[in-house]
Amino acid sequence: MSKMAQEEDTNSTLFYARNEYYIGNFMGSVNFVLPEQGAAGSELLSYMYLSYLAIDSGRLIASDIKENNNTPLLALRYINEAFEQPDKIEDILNKLTDKVASEEDETNIWHIATAIVYCYDEQFENALKILHGSTNLESMALSVQCLLRLNRIDLAKQLVAKMQEISDDHTLTQLAQAWVALSTGTESMQDAFHIYQEFCEKYKPTPLLLNGQAVVHLGLERYEEAEAVLREALTKKHNDYDTLINMMVLAHLTGKSQETIQRYWEQLRQFYPKSQFVKNFDKKSDEFDKLCLKYSIEGSA
Repeated sequence: MSKMAQEEDTNSTLFYARNEYYIGNFMGSVNFVLPEQGAAGSELLSYMYLSYLAIDSGRLIASDIKENNNTPLLALRYINEAFEQPDKIEDILNKLTDKVASEEDETNIWHIATAIVYCYDEQFENALKILHGSTNLESMALSVQCLLRLNRIDLAKQLVAKMQEISDDHTLTQLAQAWVALSTGTESMQDAFHIYQEFCEKYKPTPLLLNGQAVVHLGLERYEEAEAVLREALTKKHNDYDTLINMMVLAHLTGKSQETIQRYWEQLRQFYPKSQFVKNFDKKSDEFDKLCLKYSIEGSA
């Protein structure tokens, strides 16, 4: 996460653990770290714990990182607490922002953790404030994601250009280019496809990379190709969050039965009940039901 890490020897464990995490091979990242866990520093260990979060194994973080931990890894415990107890996010953010303000963050873990929790709570402007001005590629990539969520593609493009000046061939720079290309629309989508395809060939296909390809296919109405890569993604992880959402979208676009769409929705609700997609869907559904009831009453009157 630190500037030093960005310039790390490409033969180092940190380089590989970090890169596997970026492309979504989370168990690969864990497996690079585990043999060195006893002697590893906070920065290397952080990728193992971030990977645990990504594969819904936060209980391992709660077990390994205690409340009295005096390293930056405590920030990852706070992320897990935020995911598990959304009603306590305000208190958790107070702890995180206090740490960001009061301590030097050479590893950048505190800043990244605070921004992640802000993003989880959809406070993207506050996440951007935490990350503002950083020349760390992880902070910049996360800022790009925030800007895209705020529909500020113009600013996201400017930030990606700065990332290219720092390291054009860095994995995060390439991925950030793909995110912007996807958000820009059909004219640039094929550029994103090439980036995801190159990473699949260079490393290995992961649900993250395959879903990137699938979104391109969906955007260009290549539905058979989208289904093929999404089914491949399901073989990598049968309950992958993004894959289930994209399968549901694909089923809708191709006129599949309501039962098919409902099956994916039930899987999402089962495996990710606290996810933003599920919460937003339920909120919209409640609003729709209230409107239906309102107009039904008015019509009866």
